[in-house]
Amino acid sequence: MKILHVGNIANNAYNNAKFLRRKGVEADVLCYDYTHVMAQPEWEDAKFEEQPDEFHPRWDQYDLHGFKRPHWFLQAELARRVPGPRTQWFKGHRRLERVFRDPMRWVQVFPKYLECRRTGSLPRPHFMDVLRVYPSRTCFMKWFAGYDLIQAYATEPIHAWMFAPDRPCVAFEHGTMREIPFEDSARGRLLTLAYRKAARVLITNPDVIASAQRLGLKNFQFIPHPVDETKYRPFRTSLRDRLMNQYETDLILFAPSRHNWALKGNDLLLKAFARLLESISQKSILILSEWGQEVDQSKRLIETLGVGARVVWTPPLNKMKLIDYYNAADVVLDQFTIGTFGTVTPEAMACGKPVILHFDREVHDWCYAEMPPIIAAKTVVEIFEGLMRLVSDPGLRVAIGQSSREWIVKHHGWELVADRQIGVYRELLQR
Repeated sequence: MKILHVGNIANNAYNNAKFLRRKGVEADVLCYDYTHVMAQPEWEDAKFEEQPDEFHPRWDQYDLHGFKRPHWFLQAELARRVPGPRTQWFKGHRRLERVFRDPMRWVQVFPKYLECRRTGSLPRPHFMDVLRVYPSRTCFMKWFAGYDLIQAYATEPIHAWMFAPDRPCVAFEHGTMREIPFEDSARGRLLTLAYRKAARVLITNPDVIASAQRLGLKNFQFIPHPVDETKYRPFRTSLRDRLMNQYETDLILFAPSRHNWALKGNDLLLKAFARLLESISQKSILILSEWGQEVDQSKRLIETLGVGARVVWTPPLNKMKLIDYYNAADVVLDQFTIGTFGTVTPEAMACGKPVILHFDREVHDWCYAEMPPIIAAKTVVEIFEGLMRLVSDPGLRVAIGQSSREWIVKHHGWELVADRQIGVYRELLQR
């Protein structure tokens, strides 16, 4: 079987394809018009010390210690400049400009629009919704050619349904089902339709089952985010000794989530940390990642709380560095608002670390027979109490860390996830 993974936010497609290839599946990745550093194979698997440009990294400028981008990862461009003079009316809307320069496009689009209407999906896509997407047809038809199945991430199920209707589409949800399908927008209406028409929708975030039910989906199943437990593993790192000596600390707390108070609850964590410093005799530091929409807001709160001397900022860490920091930490803290986890929690657990986060057991009952051994907390008081439990009992930290790794290998191991995806592909391709 030959599978194309389209869209690579947070390297999800890259990792899935990499694991599938270990199992003998011919899996390729298409990442177009998106060069964010965290969607690049180098960010995931290369060792380097420099801090690349966030949106346009130049990997040829860095020593990657032998890492080479795999041949099966295609970085491509979709948008092209319209030849000839630009029309002021369409400034910033190149796809629409191409459409109106070619009136026959309207005739070509109309059958696809009627097909959208015939699906009965509500809210119905508008004619202009389809017209906006259609100019990309030539590129996608070329990219999709020769593949047996398309696994489409984020909003890419739209393109898979529009331009590869003769092949199964597996829609890979990684947070995109929470809000986007319910937007009053072209992408909202088209993504809703694409989810409903997909051969299968893979849910990786247990909380979005509510969205799936709201959309009336019957074609979904849960497959967790894969974690490469051979890469994310416990080991002794010299980074821990350096941090402890440099900051004269007894305890290292690590919170690498981006700063978005509404989604991550960073403000709750900072207040709990301030309370911890007042309550224990051990010296401790909190390591934060300097990325996200509200870094400045967090810095102001840190100053107000008077804990700046015990807070250490790092730039966004590539994954190989991140693993080093997980292993240097005594406790890892994730998010405190959503009630489920993304990548920080399972990565840290695979490294044998206890994790504190907001975890709603009821949200996970439908997909986990066994709950993860995390410390659940969603308020300042609960975060503080969780920290106190772990800080005061080194043996508990070790025990939770060991059981955390065992749970991740059992429920999120790379081979388990790859096998489940392969099972989906075989089922769909045999129909």
